[in-house]
This record gives sequence, C-alpha cells and structure tokens, in this order.
Amino acid sequence: MAKPEVVYVTANNAGNSAGIFACVLAALGIFTLSVVFVPLAAIVAICGLVSAILQVNVSGIGLNLFAWLLIVVGIVTSPVLIAFMLMLGGILHLTP
Repeated sequence: MAKPEVVYVTANNAGNSAGIFACVLAALGIFTLSVVFVPLAAIVAICGLVSAILQVNVSGIGLNLFAWLLIVVGIVTSPVLIAFMLMLGGILHLTP
C-alpha cells in the first residue's frame, strides 16, 4: 500500500505587517502630528517594501505602496513638512 504524500505549504507574509503598521502610522500622520508619524511611516514602509520585494509577496508590495500613497498625502497636508522640503531644496540648490 502506498503512503500518502504530505505537501507543506508555507505562507509568504513578508512585508504585510510592516505595510499595515506603516499605513496606521501614515494615517495618524495625516490626522495628528505629521512631523512625528510621517517620517516613522516612511522608515517602516521602506523596510516593508524591501522585504516584500525580496520575498516576492504581492500583497505586501501592495500594502506598502498604499502606505507610500498615505505618506505622500501626509506630507502634502503638513505645512511643517512642506516648509522643511522647501528649505532642503533651497539648501541643495545653493550648494555649488
């Protein structure tokens, strides 16, 4: 009598947790202190996107790209971050 074959299926969840956490941080950045939460969301989204790309996890890539969309909205709706980006651009423009 033949023995049944056992097939192990592993779940590929690389970048999902980081993507969800980055989305939460970016949403907090939109509605509260964007100076604190938006940069944290960007750091988490970078880590999550890299891990999702390396593990070829499409849902993780999608979550992290959605987090980047929320991060851009957080930057656009924050006067402090816009001023910081303009200041940084002015410094880089004046540097020879």
